[in-house]
Amino acid sequence: MYVAPIVEVFESIQGEGKNIGKPSTFVRVWNCNLRCRFNGIECDTPYAVYKEKDKAVMQDETQLAERVKALQPKHIVWTGGEPTLYQPYIIEVMKLLGSDYTCEVETNGTILIQPEFAKIVDQFNISVKLKSSNQENETYDKLRKNYKAIDTFPSNKTHFKFVVTGKSDMAEILCLHKRYPKFPVYLMPEGITREAIIKHSPEVAEICIQHGFMFSPREQIIIWDMKRGV
Repeated sequence: MYVAPIVEVFESIQGEGKNIGKPSTFVRVWNCNLRCRFNGIECDTPYAVYKEKDKAVMQDETQLAERVKALQPKHIVWTGGEPTLYQPYIIEVMKLLGSDYTCEVETNGTILIQPEFAKIVDQFNISVKLKSSNQENETYDKLRKNYKAIDTFPSNKTHFKFVVTGKSDMAEILCLHKRYPKFPVYLMPEGITREAIIKHSPEVAEICIQHGFMFSPREQIIIWDMKRGV
């Protein structure tokens, strides 16, 4: 039996990347191995990274599977925090859910992927944290890019999804794209509010046009702004 700290389980639409607009059940786990700050003093989901640990509910795979089955969408988005910290747990949950369910994993791409995990997940969205993620200190900054880990992701179902603060991010993004040319690239505007996303979208859209990358809005923020559980 495996257990994991579950922050929230809710139904919504996928607001980012390849599956944008797809009705999905989101499972948010607690804990992350990085400390992003971007232009603020904390990441966009601090309650799933280092705050509110006491509010995360420890659930075994059977308990979580039952929570998921009670919701309508049969597509699961594993998010966090950092879901790849809980690979054996996710494997068991997906086995319990069965073949009617599909899933994708939102990840920072710093943790090696187990072969069985690679098989059971339908899509990986790697958001490598760029220098502009403004890690809390040098220790975290050294962890944010792990080529050995990225090498373990299956190329036929992995996408890059970068949070972009401006043109200064492009050198890192182009370097990663050159190293992993089979990974489709999505660029998203940085921001945790509707106002910020709208403000930064034109510049990111222009960068996508220039380099031939896909633009990804963050529809959950556009629709619900800073509301949680959506």
